[in-house]
Amino acid sequence: MSSKPKHSGGPKTDTGKAISSRNSTTHGLTARRWLNAEEQALFDETVEAFNNDFDPKTSIERALIVKMAECTVRLMRIQNKENAMFDLASSEAEHPDEVIKSLDHDNSDSKLIKAASLGNLKYDPKAEKEKKNLINEINSQNMSDVSGWGYIEKHMPMIKAYIIDKCTEEDLDLYDFIHRESDNNPRPIRILLVSPGDSVVDDEPITKEEIEKDVTKIKSTDFQLYLKNLSKSLNQDIMIQNILFNLGKRTQQVKDAAMPDTQKLSLIQRYRTADERQFSKSLGELLKLREMLSDV
Repeated sequence: MSSKPKHSGGPKTDTGKAISSRNSTTHGLTARRWLNAEEQALFDETVEAFNNDFDPKTSIERALIVKMAECTVRLMRIQNKENAMFDLASSEAEHPDEVIKSLDHDNSDSKLIKAASLGNLKYDPKAEKEKKNLINEINSQNMSDVSGWGYIEKHMPMIKAYIIDKCTEEDLDLYDFIHRESDNNPRPIRILLVSPGDSVVDDEPITKEEIEKDVTKIKSTDFQLYLKNLSKSLNQDIMIQNILFNLGKRTQQVKDAAMPDTQKLSLIQRYRTADERQFSKSLGELLKLREMLSDV
């Protein structure tokens, strides 16, 4: 004689019941118990307020008021969850990686975008203007006319000052600097040998004479190649400056447009709709019951 399998009627022990009751609190939206003291306080205050409004006379009226208060607390919980989801989406959206993704659609050079966004750089209008002036000076010349340092001194004063500043800053003469920057192999830079125990203090900046000492050995083609490379580098710097100029605005746009996961939003809306319907139903039943009792 076969017997029907017995189905579990749910957890029987107090521990099992407690675990089961926590299953609905994974996201907290449908939890029947209050998640924190704030929710408990809101429930108590709402019950008291509804009791003052409706002055229930029967246990059924009081039960309907409790239901309405529960719906009110859950609706607050749902709204808090939704707010937190939007806050999180906005916070994640303003991460530089997300802004870079949005900029990639407008600019094919992602390396420049990353350099601007992640290089701790700041927009510098003065530097941008100076670089544009240097580019304009380079573009105003016929490269084949650049015969050497003398030509640059006479026809390209801003470029001359820029090169001298760079040589002084890096303690290099023109020969080493131009050859390095024009992608040629520079001659070995002099190394000062020091005997053990000796100390060297070289605080003296390189002089103009030291900078220009071997200038006649630099070929015109080396200067021309250097100027072409410099123009390219300056243009890239200006592109980065343009990105930096618009980066703050773009970050805010990405942040404002951020949306939480659509499935989670849909879930939020379903729970909100269900609670609103439950509240309306309970309120309708309460009002109908009060009308019936008033006719008695």
